Amino acid sequence: MKRRRSRGFSIIEVLAAMSLFAVLASAICAVATTSVRFTTSNRHATLAAMLAQRELEDLRGLAYAAIVSRSTVDTVEGQTYTINSNVTNNSPAAGMKRIVVTVSWTGPEGSRDHEIETIFTSLI
Repeated sequence: MKRRRSRGFSIIEVLAAMSLFAVLASAICAVATTSVRFTTSNRHATLAAMLAQRELEDLRGLAYAAIVSRSTVDTVEGQTYTINSNVTNNSPAAGMKRIVVTVSWTGPEGSRDHEIETIFTSLI
């Protein structure tokens, strides 16, 4: 009677397969972690841009003489943003105000800020 050869996997084949799986799984985890980090950073930057634009629109709604430098703090989706509006009178010319709005925050990505600038003029 002839004996059949065993058709299972050898320990070397199993170890090679497990090693390949471990390498692929760690690469996928690294990519996923980086993706989450960039998504969070982009979300914070987008919210900062929206807050800066909202601040400019709030200033635009004030009487020209009432537009002055100010600072506020706002929390959106659990992230705290500091909004600083720096108003320079008669810049770049008489009857104009240069407004620089800087939104700053510190998140998992570190300290960041977003800045926008515009010029308002007096209609009178």
